[in-house]
Amino acid sequence: MPPQPPQPSNGLRRPKAQPIRRRDQRSMVPSAAPRHRPEGNRLRGSQRQIGFTAISAPDGGSTPNQPAPAVERTPGRLRRASRPFRRRGGMPVTPSLLNDPDFRTLWLSRLMSQIGQGAFLYAMLILVVDLSDRSIFNSLFVLCSIIPSIAFGLAGGVVADAVPRRSMLTLLNAFRFIFMLFIISAPEPSLGDVFAATLGIWVIHQFYSPSESSLLATLVPSSRYTTAQSLFNLALTISQAVGMVMLAPLLLLAGGPRLVFAFCGIMFLFAGAMTWLLPSVDNGYRRRMRPRRTLRDTLGEGWRFARGDRQTFEAIMDDVLVGIGLSALIVIVPYYLERVLGTAKENTVFVFAPAALGLVLGLRVAPFLGRAIGERVSATASLFVFALCVGVLGFVDQTLELLTNVFRLPLERIGDVLSISPLILVAMLISIPAGVASAVVNVTARSILLSRAPNHVRGQVIATQGLIGNLGALIPTLLAGIATDIFGVRPIAVAIALSIMLVALAAHMWGKRSAAPIETASLA
Repeated sequence: MPPQPPQPSNGLRRPKAQPIRRRDQRSMVPSAAPRHRPEGNRLRGSQRQIGFTAISAPDGGSTPNQPAPAVERTPGRLRRASRPFRRRGGMPVTPSLLNDPDFRTLWLSRLMSQIGQGAFLYAMLILVVDLSDRSIFNSLFVLCSIIPSIAFGLAGGVVADAVPRRSMLTLLNAFRFIFMLFIISAPEPSLGDVFAATLGIWVIHQFYSPSESSLLATLVPSSRYTTAQSLFNLALTISQAVGMVMLAPLLLLAGGPRLVFAFCGIMFLFAGAMTWLLPSVDNGYRRRMRPRRTLRDTLGEGWRFARGDRQTFEAIMDDVLVGIGLSALIVIVPYYLERVLGTAKENTVFVFAPAALGLVLGLRVAPFLGRAIGERVSATASLFVFALCVGVLGFVDQTLELLTNVFRLPLERIGDVLSISPLILVAMLISIPAGVASAVVNVTARSILLSRAPNHVRGQVIATQGLIGNLGALIPTLLAGIATDIFGVRPIAVAIALSIMLVALAAHMWGKRSAAPIETASLA
């Protein structure tokens, strides 16, 4: 046996080692006192090394020369901001993405640019109404937002994947600012000038939108795409309320269209400054040598990926069907208010104002639903809820009887106090879950798209989604108005709901049969 160290006597005690001396020894000689813990435990979450390096094995050791899982390259500040804080009770709390300076800068740039664009479009619509007295020009104004998407949507996605996205956003905001200066300095606009300016701002949007969404996916960890997209949609909702509903009418009354255009130019200038402050996070995948392809192959790459990946295809179809349903509702809502609810069509904003509350609530619950039941199930279930709400509009009388006789809701007394028809109250209640469902579909579908699409085609897949949505909305929007005059409003509302459900089922079955899952990790 080895000799035992001498024991101290009863009167003498061995002095305790000073903590500061041990710390000094560790700082001077780091390898002198190795800790007895696996090397893999030193790497936490997003700090794990990427590439052909040693990665953590299941037993806590390391496995050299193994390819690490492909993950998105995320700026260091956002990775540090994504680590969970801990409360005193020990419950982990993930900080808000708005705490990260990079995401907050991108969010503010989106807010400012959308405020400017919303105010500009409102001023253009008022000019169309003032310069013409025929409703056909209002339809042409709406077409000015659809034609650029069809003509330049896929090209915008290709450019978004080929050009550094931060520089692209800054340049496009500069173009918007110069565009506003040109409009302000021009003489009094004619009706043709208004349509040309509207087409121009929407052409810029076709290149701006995929670049912005792709940059979002680069800045944010994939596990937080749903939360990031929810905050992005919240910025859009706030910008529409501030730009189109509040500021644009006030500025028109105060100084006319030129004051609105000057305000829009300031918003675009601030948005460009915000995008320039973003970090340069463009990955090196653009520098990889790729075989030469024809223009047709390049423009169709986003569709081929979306068609080949089942989850992406289903997400795109869910979001597109909600957009088509909303477009058809916009056409029949004025007739619905007059013929069913018995109120003037000018009260459309008042009757369906609760839908905005549902929209905000949907943005709030979308991340929770995505974590609880999965994003695919959440998107598809919310699509059917939206379709059900649209169909219930065709049975508003029966719904009123159900709520008053079965659930004992005092809708009639509430209507008497507020001087509102009980049917209007039912329509207002229906619009709340419809707003929730539409928001959940949009957020979860875009989150699936961002997580599934690899970097080199992400902008093209986003542009493909917009193109499909605009093409799909053309015929139903035109047919809804014609069919309403022939069959009435109630049957058309039910037909819209049934069409959404049937097309959703057919699209999901078609995608299940023919679309093969794609491992995006290997493509990224």
